[in-house]
Amino acid sequence: MLKALVYIALIVLGIAVSLMEHWVPALPPPLSGLHEWEAQTLVGALAGGLLALLLTNLVSLVNRQLSKEGGARQLLQSVLASFVGALCGFVLAWALGVLFAQSPLIRALQGALVLSLTVVGFIVGQRQENLLGEIFGIRPPAPPPGSGPKLIDTSAIIDGRIGDLVKTGFIEGKIVIAEFVLSELHAIADSSDNLRRRKGRRGLDILAELRRSNEIEIETISKDYPGVTDVDRKLIQLAKELNAKIITTDYNLNKVAKVEGVPVLNINELANAVKPRFIPGEEIEVEVIDKGEEIGQGIGYLDDGTMVVVENGRRFIGKKIRTIVNSSLQTEAGKMLFVRPKIEPQKWDQ
Repeated sequence: MLKALVYIALIVLGIAVSLMEHWVPALPPPLSGLHEWEAQTLVGALAGGLLALLLTNLVSLVNRQLSKEGGARQLLQSVLASFVGALCGFVLAWALGVLFAQSPLIRALQGALVLSLTVVGFIVGQRQENLLGEIFGIRPPAPPPGSGPKLIDTSAIIDGRIGDLVKTGFIEGKIVIAEFVLSELHAIADSSDNLRRRKGRRGLDILAELRRSNEIEIETISKDYPGVTDVDRKLIQLAKELNAKIITTDYNLNKVAKVEGVPVLNINELANAVKPRFIPGEEIEVEVIDKGEEIGQGIGYLDDGTMVVVENGRRFIGKKIRTIVNSSLQTEAGKMLFVRPKIEPQKWDQ
C-alpha cells in the first residue's frame, strides 16, 4: 500500500513540475499529434514513475544491506562511490555544455550522464568488499576468532541448554534470531500437545531471560524467503548471507548445513565432547533402574545421561552398585558404557 502511494505521489509531482517548467518546449514527432499540455503530462508521469521505481528499489536495497553483517560499512562505501560517480558526471556534463550549444537534447544527455555515473558508482561500491581499503591501502581489521554472528535454530531454543551455555561464556559474538524461527517457536508454544507446548514456552522464557541478562548481544532479524517453505532451508540461506554459524541440536540440519559449507555448532556434540571419559578397569557407581535386552543385563544412567549397560545386573534393579568398566561405545545418539558388577551377585545377596 505504501509503495503504491509513493508511486502515485511522485507521478503527480512529475506531472505538476512538467506543466510548470515546460519540459517539452517543442513537441518531437512522436508527440506532435498531442496538445502541449497532454505531452507535458505524459512526460511528467513517465519521469515521476521512473523516479518512484528508482527510489523504492533504493530503499529496498538499503534495507537488505543494513540487515547483513557489516552492511552499514558497505552502504557507506556505496554512498561515497556514488558521490564520486556523480561528481564525474557533473564534470562530463559541464564539458558537454561547453562543447555544444544548449538544447533540450544536450540537457537530457547531461542529466543522463550524472544519473548513470551515480548509479555506476553505487553498484561498484556494492560489489567491491573493500573498495575504500584498496584505494587508500587500508585493510579492515580481522574479527576475533569465534566473534562472528551465531544463528540459533528452534531446536536449540526449546532444548533448554542454550541459556546455560551463554552464561558459561562458551558462545562468543552475537546471537541472531530470525523472525521465521520465532514464528515456529510461537507455533510450538501454542501446540495442542502438552509436551511440545511446555518446551515452546520454556524456549520463550529462556530467550526473555537472555535478553534481560545482557550477557550476550541478541538481535532479531526480519529477513525472510517467501519462496522457501522449509525453515531449515531458510536458516541455511540466511547463514550464508550473514556469514554466520548455526547453533542447533537437529541432526538433519547439522548434516545438510555441513554439506553446503555452513559451519554448525551442535549442542549435542558439545555435550558429548565434555562428558567424562572412562577407561577399561575404572570403577564407577551406577543405579540399575531397568532390565536390558540381553539375558541378565541391567540398565542405568549416569548424571550426564550416559547409558550404562550392566552385565549380570538385572538382579540389582533399584540398587546402587559399584561397577568396573569393560568398554565404551560412541554413537550419533551419544555414549554407552558396558560395565560389570565389582562384586558377584551371590556375595551381594549375602
